[in-house]
Amino acid sequence: MSEPEQETYKAAVLDSPGHIRMERRSVALPREKEVLIHVAYAGICGTDIAIRSGQYVVRLPLVLGHEFTGYVEAVGSQVPRDLIGKLVTAEINNTCLSYDRPEKCPACRRGFPNHCMRRTVLGIVNADGVFAEIVRAPFRNVHLLPETISPEEGVFVEPLAAAIRTFELSPVNEGDVVVVLGVGRLGTLLCAVAKERGATVVAVDRNENALERARDFGADHVFLGTAEQAAAQVKSLTEGLGADMVIDATGRSSGLNDALSLVRPRGVVAVKTTCGIPSPPVDATCVAVDEIRIQGSRCGPFPKAIEMLAASRINLAPLISSIFPLNALSDAIQAARTETKVLIKAM
Repeated sequence: MSEPEQETYKAAVLDSPGHIRMERRSVALPREKEVLIHVAYAGICGTDIAIRSGQYVVRLPLVLGHEFTGYVEAVGSQVPRDLIGKLVTAEINNTCLSYDRPEKCPACRRGFPNHCMRRTVLGIVNADGVFAEIVRAPFRNVHLLPETISPEEGVFVEPLAAAIRTFELSPVNEGDVVVVLGVGRLGTLLCAVAKERGATVVAVDRNENALERARDFGADHVFLGTAEQAAAQVKSLTEGLGADMVIDATGRSSGLNDALSLVRPRGVVAVKTTCGIPSPPVDATCVAVDEIRIQGSRCGPFPKAIEMLAASRINLAPLISSIFPLNALSDAIQAARTETKVLIKAM
């Protein structure tokens, strides 16, 4: 008698910068604290583009992708079985807390799990991501999505959470001037969250279509051009002082210095760019003399992002520009260089 055929799934593997191949893999059962998820939709972000190009260097081969929704297909022995069949998404940092390890690393013990010293990061650091039909995730990272959030719109939970995190670390007050440099995928979400929190939002970009979109998502003022060219408008809005917060979402290594040129003394420069290329030298004297705070941030609170989407406080579906099948991932990443939000359909 022949052995039963083992179930397989498709995965898009980045072997080297620029080279993606489709591979058939065997489906393995989830470990006791894991879930197996059949990916429905996955989103392409700037980090994926930078890794694929080789600008952002990670260990390869690797399946990229970390923004996604999917349906739970199987669960480990310590995971409730009623999760099977539910629409979910998952956080990207696999940490000591994710796996409930008895011995926690110093970062997890101090309450910084996103900076776990043993972490792997979905689709980025030593953990295959969601540009595949199947992905596994620790149960503690999984979040149920309510019926009011579609599988397509749920892809935005991860980047929306990242946008929210910016303002958790540095809250803005009603009427504060927030400049968003670069209003692509993430920049648009930053405009929306800043506006909801009462800020006066200024969007700066070199793309007119991006600025029109930013206006739709909360930007009060838009400027077509560079940060240097926008300086006069920002000074005019702030009586010559500078913006309370400037967010670098340009995706360019020069973004930090551009942001420093627009922020007020004792203001905040929030860095969201992860292009993988070191930034040019920063004027540390200016930072010290003007008492500017430079803030990095990445992953954010999934529950708050899910609540914001579920309550229809923000409608992100119009941002989806195109949907590609999994086997056309290379074309999809190329399209994502210029389009608003490209999704991969894996089911």
